Amino acid sequence: MSSVSTLLRDLETTMLRGSTDERTQILSRLTDLFLSSASVMDEDQVGIFDVVIGRLSRAIELRARIELSERLAPVPNAPTGVVRQLALDEIAVARPVLVGSKRLSDQDLVAISAAKGRDHMLAITERPNLGEPVTDFLILRGGRVVTHAIAANHTARFSRHGMGVLVMRAVQDDALQTALGARQDIPAELAEQLMVAAKNSARRRLTASLEPSLAGAVAGAIERGAQAVAAEARVDGDLGAVNEALVEVNRLHEAGELTESSVARFATDGATEHAICAVAVLAQLGLPAAEQIVLGTDRDAVLLVARGLGWSWETTSALIGLRKDFGKSAPAVERARQHFRNLAQPTAQRVLGFLRMRDAQQ
Repeated sequence: MSSVSTLLRDLETTMLRGSTDERTQILSRLTDLFLSSASVMDEDQVGIFDVVIGRLSRAIELRARIELSERLAPVPNAPTGVVRQLALDEIAVARPVLVGSKRLSDQDLVAISAAKGRDHMLAITERPNLGEPVTDFLILRGGRVVTHAIAANHTARFSRHGMGVLVMRAVQDDALQTALGARQDIPAELAEQLMVAAKNSARRRLTASLEPSLAGAVAGAIERGAQAVAAEARVDGDLGAVNEALVEVNRLHEAGELTESSVARFATDGATEHAICAVAVLAQLGLPAAEQIVLGTDRDAVLLVARGLGWSWETTSALIGLRKDFGKSAPAVERARQHFRNLAQPTAQRVLGFLRMRDAQQ
């Protein structure tokens, strides 16, 4: 490390009296020295370069910072502090390390996204193998362009909730439907929702360009085709039950026949998948959220949603009856009934509105 010691002496002089060009030259020499031996350095040695290069890189012009970012981005053990510093710089400097540096953790990427905004987020969407904490944050805060970019990154990993939000947004976004349609990692129940959204988009596009007398026939043909695809996709077990429920509930909804009484009938008959799908549609929530409301450990959730929708205690009680065991004892049901009757509907409606907003954003 004797060369480093020499450069450090030169650095002190340059930082005190040197010009920008002299600082750039010292930085280039330091970077050359680091790259020539980076593969055999331990973290303590890398740390020396981290301090020195970091200090110099704050006192050089834009062109030199861009070059430094490009040189360090592919280095597996690049100085972590310098990489973070470059990643927080303007986008021309930050982009190489945001796209390619392995020294940035998921926590770093989330913090950079929060601090810098859309251009930096878009660069991050190009990284391979993005983790769930990063994709969750980008979906929540990135806006439409970032959402499209992250959906098109086929190596990115999504939490169940993050993917659910993407599918929900795709209902009103044909371009997002296309991006998601090319992915292979969408859970079966969300893939069904995406298929329904695509079907509805196709119906809107086709019927908008047809004579009124033909529109109904085309809409019916699309519906029959979608049901045929769904029928072919059914398999034994829960997946088949969910697919069947989705088809039936969507048919009732589009016919204007999906009501509270439908929910009560499904719940009374023990048709859990049908009841959850119906709650999701009528409460304007995603399937994962509706499942948590009906079957989750928070017993108050189903009370709040049912009260917010103006449903009766009989319907609410039938939904409680779908639980396996939690909250089904006679004392628990009686407490739930009292709580339900004491709930003010405006309060429940405000809570339901919050649940919808949270479900759409998270």
